[in-house]
Amino acid sequence: MSALATRVGRRPRGANGRRFGARALIAFLVASAVASSAQARVGAVVSAFSDERFRGVSLSDGRPVGTLDLSYDAHNGLYAAASGSVVAGRGEGLKLLGASVNGGYARRLRSGLTIDVGAIHSRYSRYSGLASGLSYTEVYAGLAGKLVGARISVSPDYLGSARWTTHLELNGHVDLSRRLFAEGEVGLLVPLGAEDYQGSLRPQVDARAGIARSFGTVTLHMAVTTRSRPSDFYASRGHSHTALILGISTTL
Repeated sequence: MSALATRVGRRPRGANGRRFGARALIAFLVASAVASSAQARVGAVVSAFSDERFRGVSLSDGRPVGTLDLSYDAHNGLYAAASGSVVAGRGEGLKLLGASVNGGYARRLRSGLTIDVGAIHSRYSRYSGLASGLSYTEVYAGLAGKLVGARISVSPDYLGSARWTTHLELNGHVDLSRRLFAEGEVGLLVPLGAEDYQGSLRPQVDARAGIARSFGTVTLHMAVTTRSRPSDFYASRGHSHTALILGISTTL
C-alpha cells in the first residue's frame, strides 16, 4: 500500500486537508488507482458535493461545489497535492471557491504504523461565505495504523476570529466490503492565546461519519458532519451545525 493510502487523514485538501473529510477517502481511492509501489504515483480526482464542510463549518455558504484534486507520491515518501474548487453562485453561475496546496513526507515504520508530517495552505474567495480570514496555513504531524490514525495540526493564521490554533484529530477507515467503505473522525479545535481576540473563543468539537460505494472509477459518497454550538469561532454566515453531505467522485 502506498504512502498516500496510509496517510493520516490528509486533506489536499484541499483538507484536508483537507477540508471536507471525504477527501481523505478520495486520496485512498486515488492511491488504489495508480501505478505500482516501485514508482512515483500521480493521481487526479474530479468530484462534486452538495456542500463543502471543513471541521463542521460550510466553506461554500451551503452551496454545491465541484473540485479537481491532483496528487503526487514519490517512492521515497515525499508527496505533494493541489486542488481547486468552484461553487454554484446565487444566480451568478459557477464561481471560483478556493485553492489549496499540500506537501509532506510519510514513512511506514517496522511496527506497521505510518508517520506523516507536512503543511497545507488554502485560500478562499468571497463566495465562500466567510466574513474574514479567507486563507490559512497549517503544519501537521500524524501517526496511523491500519484502521485508526491521529494527527495534530497547528496554524499561525487560522480561518475566522483566531490566529494561532491547534487541532487534535482522531480518524478511522474501515473496508466493509471490496467496494463499500466507512470512515469518520472527531476533532478538537483550540484557540491559542485567546485573550488577544475579541469575543468568546472556546474550544470547539467537530465530528464526521460517512460511507462510500465505488462503481469502477466512480464513487458515491454520503456523510454527516457536525460541530459544537459556539458560533463565534468562525466569521461566517450562519448554517446548520449538523449537515448531510452527498457527493460523487471519479478518478481520471
